Amino acid sequence: MNQTFEIMHPPEKLADGFLEFAKSIHQKTIDRGAKFTEEEMSEIFNNSFPGISRANILFWVADVNKFIKTVNLILSDLEDIKNDKNTLKGEPVIRSEFLFQSFFGEFFKMREIAKLYLKFFKNLKLLNNVNKEEFYNFYPLAFDWVYKIRNQFIHLGMEMKNFDVDFDIEILNEFPEEDRIKFIKAFNESNTRENTVEFQCAIYIKIIKHIMKNYIDLQILINETLADLILSFEKYNLEITITENK
Repeated sequence: MNQTFEIMHPPEKLADGFLEFAKSIHQKTIDRGAKFTEEEMSEIFNNSFPGISRANILFWVADVNKFIKTVNLILSDLEDIKNDKNTLKGEPVIRSEFLFQSFFGEFFKMREIAKLYLKFFKNLKLLNNVNKEEFYNFYPLAFDWVYKIRNQFIHLGMEMKNFDVDFDIEILNEFPEEDRIKFIKAFNESNTRENTVEFQCAIYIKIIKHIMKNYIDLQILINETLADLILSFEKYNLEITITENK
């Protein structure tokens, strides 16, 4: 089964701004009769709200896409173990634990990366301190339940044994028949961590996919909202100008 998440694209509504910025640069080059140096271009771009604000969105999306690609690798390895616990080298239990923990490490890193980009938007005056905190708080508010899952599976050291784990047997109905037969057989033979690692990986995959779907939906919403703010700010507060270095 393909577990891949598609990479994210920047808001299309910001594309025209890049084009207008490029046209302004081109016209200024014609007016002055000479091309800007690399240093001049860098200064013009860094002092341009339309340029730097859009670039900030692009860089943020690039970081998110790196995260998505990492998660796709994690899901691919978990899927391999789910299908056959002996398919990869090393101990499957240790590997599955490492993969699951790695996902949470990457996931919570993205929240901190968001804080850096929101601070940058605050420095551009697109957001004030209150707005910045409101945007940042979307992440802990939306994903409080993720902390609980992480703590339950990692910090409490849950194991796949009858006396340690209380899971609803009906969850098996959510898997294809072939997987259900294999998982039930494993539990009947020996309900230990080592013997049921394939079922455990199936659970990990379901959890990660659910978290990722919610995360991507939220990130797209934030991107689109910030794009609307950028366009609104430009329309009512800015005149796009390019000044020549003296």
